Order: sequence, then structure tokens, then C-alpha cells
Amino acid sequence: FQVAAVDIKSKIAVFKDGFKMEYNKLLIATGNTPKALSCKGKEMENVFNIRTPEDANRVVKLATSKNVVIVGASFLGMEVAAYLAERAHSVSLVELEEVPFKKSFGERVGRAVMKMFESNRVKFYMQTEVSELREQEGKLKEVVLKSGKVLRADVCVVGVGAVPATGFLKQSGINIDSKGFIVVNKMMQTNIPGVFAAGDAVTFPLALRNNKKVNVPHWQMAHMHGRIAALNMLAHGTEISTVPYLWTAMFGKSIRYAGHAEGFDDVVIQGDLDELKFVAFYTKSDEVVAVASMNYDPIVSKVAEVLAAGRTIRKRDVE
Repeated sequence: FQVAAVDIKSKIAVFKDGFKMEYNKLLIATGNTPKALSCKGKEMENVFNIRTPEDANRVVKLATSKNVVIVGASFLGMEVAAYLAERAHSVSLVELEEVPFKKSFGERVGRAVMKMFESNRVKFYMQTEVSELREQEGKLKEVVLKSGKVLRADVCVVGVGAVPATGFLKQSGINIDSKGFIVVNKMMQTNIPGVFAAGDAVTFPLALRNNKKVNVPHWQMAHMHGRIAALNMLAHGTEISTVPYLWTAMFGKSIRYAGHAEGFDDVVIQGDLDELKFVAFYTKSDEVVAVASMNYDPIVSKVAEVLAAGRTIRKRDVE
């Protein structure tokens, strides 16, 4: 069943097949839709966006002892690359930026992670993109890059970002920003009374960034959003105040991260990047807004606790 429109005046959700359902309270948690490649051949077999466990299992099956090309050094792209590195014959990763995770973790941490991947047989093709996917007998054979390089490929995994699945709300009167995110307040309520939204499809005010409206498409945040939205739909008057937290594991090592570093202007690093034993503090005009670490527990949890208590950590405190 898919909802095609929401009528806020009559409080009705209209389904694709015309079926109508009334509501007293409405929660919109439609998440996001992966971006597809825009090049020739993107529709062919063995080109995947990973959305479900079934997708993941199919990719592993098809990739075993074969050539894999991953497009996008995103969390998804990097995690897939790490998992397939010892299972596939070859793993190549294509990315527009010059290092992976540049927007999330900054240049220096990104480069250290990239080195770890390279020492595990992952080949990077950076600052380029895919211009064409070529087939042989209906199956993927080669990935052609804008740089002119041709990569052998039996399987291609695409992780080039996602867009909020909110197109059906365009005429609804529910407030949506220029990027398509549903705008909510700290109670996860939209501009329409009785209509709430949560998860990857929303921007919400983040206390630790002076209530700047942010989108945090991570598991822990979606979990929390759902909980806060439910409490407010039951009129319990609860505001969100969580510190975003995430972790990602690659080659038996994990990166832990807390805060929201968007727009950071400096990174203070303690420890040893080459040894992958470090903590990185992300600052914005003299204030620590996020922290990432590898093999440096429990620093990230400690920082998260301080930020959650509403205390400010200054740059000089971590230098």
C-alpha cells in the first residue's frame, strides 16, 4: 500500500488505488530513496542499491570471487567495500572527492581510513565519476570512468547518497524545505497540528548546534525520533535533546562518532592517525561540535555525555 496524498483539511490519507483512510494523528516516516546513477547503462542487471538484507545477500553471492565496482565512498560504499575485500576477486571504489568521508570526518581522518583500505586490497579511483556501464549478453561487464579508465566489473554497488521520499506531500500544505525534508519542531511536529514526522525524511532543531535545523540520517536518531513523536502524539509533551551518535565497522576496526560536525572549520587530532589510534575533535568557531575516534574508547561516549548535559567544550580544552 502506498499513500499518494495527504488531505490535511479532512484529515485523510489517500492511497494510490484511491482508498481513503481517516486519521486523528498522523506520523510521516517515509525515509529516503537512494539516488541512481545518471549514466548510460544504469538499468542493467547486477547494478545495486542496497536497501534490504535480501539486497545485501544477493550482492555477496554475486560478488564472491568476482570483480566489484562500488560507486561512492559513503558509509554504505565503504562498509560494502570492507566486507567484500576478502571475498571478491577485486574491489574498486569510485568517488568524486579526493578522500573518503571528507564531509563527515575531514581530510586527515579520511586519508588515514583510505590507507587502511588500500592495505586491504581496495583500489580507489578518486576525483572522477562513472560515465558509462557496459554490458555483455545483458550482464554488466565494465564500468567506464570520466577519466577514461575502464574497470572490469561483474557487480556494481551504488552508494551516491539519497533524497527524502516526500514527493507525495508537495501539495499537502505540510512544510517542506528546499531539499525536500519535512520541517519539524523539537516535538517532531510539522507546521500542521496533529501531523508529525520522524527519521531520515526530516530536519529538526539540534540543541547542541543552537537549534540549527539538521538532517541526521542515522539509525540511533531515527530510533529516538520515533519515540519522541509517539510520546507527543499521545500528548506527553516531550522535546528531543539527544546527541547524535553513530559507529561504523571496517576490517575489524570501528569508528565511533558523536555530535554534528556539519560546517566544521577545524579538526584537532590527538593520538596517532597512522596507527589508527586517535581521537578527532571537530570545531566550529572555537566550540567542539563533534568527535570521532578509533581504538580510543571511551572518549566519544564521554564527550557525548558532556554535550548532552548542555555543557560547551572549547577548542582550547582539547588542544
